[in-house]
Amino acid sequence: MDWLWLLLLGLGTGAFGVITGTGGGVIMVPVLLLLFNMEPTAGSGTSLALVAVTSFSGSLAYLRKRLVDKRSGLMFAAAALPGSVVAPFAVKVIAGDAFRGLFGLFLLCLAAYTLVKTLRQFGGNSEAWHLVKTDFRTRHITTGSGENFDYEFNEALAAAFNFVVGFLSAFFGTGGGFLRTPVLIYVFGFPVRIAVATSIFSLAISATAGAGVHALLGHIDWYPTFIFAGLGLLVGSQIGVSLASRTRNQWTMMLLITLISVMGARLVFDALLG
Repeated sequence: MDWLWLLLLGLGTGAFGVITGTGGGVIMVPVLLLLFNMEPTAGSGTSLALVAVTSFSGSLAYLRKRLVDKRSGLMFAAAALPGSVVAPFAVKVIAGDAFRGLFGLFLLCLAAYTLVKTLRQFGGNSEAWHLVKTDFRTRHITTGSGENFDYEFNEALAAAFNFVVGFLSAFFGTGGGFLRTPVLIYVFGFPVRIAVATSIFSLAISATAGAGVHALLGHIDWYPTFIFAGLGLLVGSQIGVSLASRTRNQWTMMLLITLISVMGARLVFDALLG
């Protein structure tokens, strides 16, 4: 019955990953490690390959809705590529328990960061915190439904941030959308829907590159994990796009925080027990 659980995992992760702009890897990796007992190399590589599928499917839907800032998305992907290619080699030299512990701590830090930002938004203070107030580039997006979005951000700082995201995302197999999306919103001032769509678009490129290296290194469990979870992801990502505009972002993020906190604590606990 593993195929059924993998299908359901892909369905839920695909929808949730597209709604939040995370790509779903932040859920996929700990589930593969904890419930399917995968080795870190296989968990990281397989998850990243699945994130690439989700992101590609989701980005096509967002492109049809004209929600993607294509110029920024391509720049973010180009900045992330070097780290995405190098990281799969780094995974090979990390022991299994060490990887689980590091990833657990990473999830707990991410949960704390996302909680602070989400509570800030609940309080009505959603203004972006610009780290650098010079060298801004402006963007104007008109969506397929006729909505207009105008915003500005520091391109050089955003590119540097995505360089780091590229390595972390391919190393842990999460794709990086869980880091990119909230930072685009809260630090660089992107509108929420544009940030989600652009993050997924960029992720489709960088995750594919990282997954390609993982595949060359033999880190992907093609059957049954990739096949059945991938089928679920393709359907789930399309469901996620249709639900994204009707879902309250704050409550979605609170659910994400709860899930990654529990899984992060479990991974740290397992690593300590050895």
